[in-house]
Amino acid sequence: MIFSRNKISLLRLFPMLFLLFGLVRTSYSQQYSLYNSRTLYDSFENPSQRAYQVDTSRRFAFNFLIPTISFNGTFSGPAEPAFKSLIYDGVFNGRNITLGENRMNTLAFSSNNYIAMLRVLKAVKKYKEMGISWQIRTDGRARVTNEVFAIFDDFRVFNATNLTNLFNINGYNQSYHQFSFVYRQNYTKRFSLGAKFSLLSGINYTSLKVDKSEINIDESIDEFDVTLSGKLRSSFKFDNFQREMVNPNFKNPGLSITAGASYRLRDGWTILGNLKDIGFIKWNKEAYEYDFETGKIIIDNASNASADERLADSLDTQISLKSVNRSYVSMINGKAEIMLSKEFGNYKPNLILSKTIYYGGGDLVLVNNYHLKNHVLTASVAYNTTRSLQIGGQYMIKTPNIEFYMGSDQLFKSYEMIKNYSKSASPYSSGYTGLGFYLGFGLKFGSILEHQANATKISGFRKNPIGKFIKGLVGKKD
Repeated sequence: MIFSRNKISLLRLFPMLFLLFGLVRTSYSQQYSLYNSRTLYDSFENPSQRAYQVDTSRRFAFNFLIPTISFNGTFSGPAEPAFKSLIYDGVFNGRNITLGENRMNTLAFSSNNYIAMLRVLKAVKKYKEMGISWQIRTDGRARVTNEVFAIFDDFRVFNATNLTNLFNINGYNQSYHQFSFVYRQNYTKRFSLGAKFSLLSGINYTSLKVDKSEINIDESIDEFDVTLSGKLRSSFKFDNFQREMVNPNFKNPGLSITAGASYRLRDGWTILGNLKDIGFIKWNKEAYEYDFETGKIIIDNASNASADERLADSLDTQISLKSVNRSYVSMINGKAEIMLSKEFGNYKPNLILSKTIYYGGGDLVLVNNYHLKNHVLTASVAYNTTRSLQIGGQYMIKTPNIEFYMGSDQLFKSYEMIKNYSKSASPYSSGYTGLGFYLGFGLKFGSILEHQANATKISGFRKNPIGKFIKGLVGKKD
């Protein structure tokens, strides 16, 4: 076997694949359980939503720079056994993967973290609210063939001497800062509108499409050659990612907008719709493109280096010599969403349909909330375009002025992953691999804005008007 099964060597096998395995992100990190929750997070993600309960909520809402963190990752497809062997044991075991049927796997991971959120109730009339926020987002998606995983284990699992288009890949990864201003108000008692305007600062972007691939095997001399054709875009060189790139610097600027509307029907049902994060990032001239046509890369046993190291070195050299620095524009992962909800006493269900616009992916979600005084228990079920059924859970403490929540969109799969890490050997659980977690906090402070009819203080009314009048008459004159 000429392929090293050492984890570190494997990650160098194909730098573009390393980016897909290590950095790929997707849209499945929406924290749907927080939709229609009237939390600070909900009011920024769904801008037509209210964050205040007038007459009891205080005027300012802030997270006090305690980040609202979230991440969510999935892997689904027929190569599950090989992927689980990689993440739990650090090696590929692709001997049982079905080959020659062009079967695909979807690899996904996402994160949406609000560093700061500040919101103010501007006026009780029409429930006018506005706010500012800073968040760091990452999203993306990759589709990988079974054969990509199989060849990591041993090229001799293939039973033909010439094989084509078995290593075609399509994926992207994008991370950026998002600085936003949000405004919402009621236009009637039943109808509200909101918008979120954002300035973006790109952190990194990578996209890869292999549209033609070929492998030729000569078992008699333990040698094979690989040919790849496609396009690679990246905002940085693979060996030159610097920590300073993560800081907001607007070298890669962008803009986005979210528009949302909510309407409450007479029978109590509420419909919410969003066009979310419609925007772009313009990457600077240091970014590069590489239209690659590798030609034959021959892998043999002529040197002491492993085959994956020699293939990685060859690709590194070709990328360095043939890549072109060029500015380009990438779209961020905008979505179209609609939600239908109604309260039945303490029980409030939400049915959500979310579909990405520019990239693949979508979710159909049922969120079930049960309110018990200041506590909310949530169970959610989501079916998405990776054909995986995700079951989530959430616990929330919610008062008019304090909120704390934690949960997972993949509750059981997250538990399975933690349990599998504690095992010393296989077998592992069946089905897709998933991990998700989110945690957040918000606090309101300041004065309470009240309806005039319920106000405990009347504007312009003084507690001791007679004393004030006398003091004005006899007081010291200038």
